[in-house]
Amino acid sequence: KTVLQEWAQARGLPPPSYREVIRSGPDHAPRFTVAVDLPGLKSEQADGASKQNAQKAAAAAFLVREGVWKKDES
Repeated sequence: KTVLQEWAQARGLPPPSYREVIRSGPDHAPRFTVAVDLPGLKSEQADGASKQNAQKAAAAAFLVREGVWKKDES
């Protein structure tokens, strides 16, 4: 998440925002799908067992898509 925030800042963009798209599963084992948004760029979504894990995965997927990271760096 920090790398994405620094990447956005270096391009004059505001900090990325994260939004919960879907919460599924039972209360004792939820799954979260989170989207990361930056103005003027396509959102990226990922899921995880916690909101924080889903946010990290979405940020990593965004960085891979934008060519900042290679797939094996995330």
